[in-house]
Amino acid sequence: MSTLVYNANDVFEIAKRIERNGAAFYRAAGDVMAEGESRDLMANLAEMEVQHEAVFASMQQGLSGTETEETLYDPHDEAYAFLKGMADKYVFNPNEEPGRGVGLGAGPLDILQEALLRESDSVVFYEAIKIMVPEKYGRGRVDEIIGQEMGHIMLLNKELERLTAKAGA
Repeated sequence: MSTLVYNANDVFEIAKRIERNGAAFYRAAGDVMAEGESRDLMANLAEMEVQHEAVFASMQQGLSGTETEETLYDPHDEAYAFLKGMADKYVFNPNEEPGRGVGLGAGPLDILQEALLRESDSVVFYEAIKIMVPEKYGRGRVDEIIGQEMGHIMLLNKELERLTAKAGA
């Protein structure tokens, strides 16, 4: 049995997909929000995901030759399909309703808590994928993606703290 080996380019392709899925999640979550301020927050989070995808695309363009080099013979893209399936299933699933963890009329706190869970799942996903990216194929680039995601988690935490304090006031 062969071991799956990925390069940084493969991981950036999945990272961009996760960001697109995240933007779709936030847009759909905005549709279940009861108030305008909450819907605006979801629109802002969706835009953050769009910007994050652009950051990943820019980082991807800076990859070296070995970081984009094919790592195994895979004429049917089965290795990529595996990554895509894992990302779609365990982070932001594009086929699932945003109400998986929240319901119709959910408030911003509910959505932010769900978003934090999903963003945390993305970090766990990248940590798991990182072991399948040898150093010569750009393992350090996966750490850069994780750093970007951690920054997003910090922003979500700050917003959650702000809204929690506002609700308690």
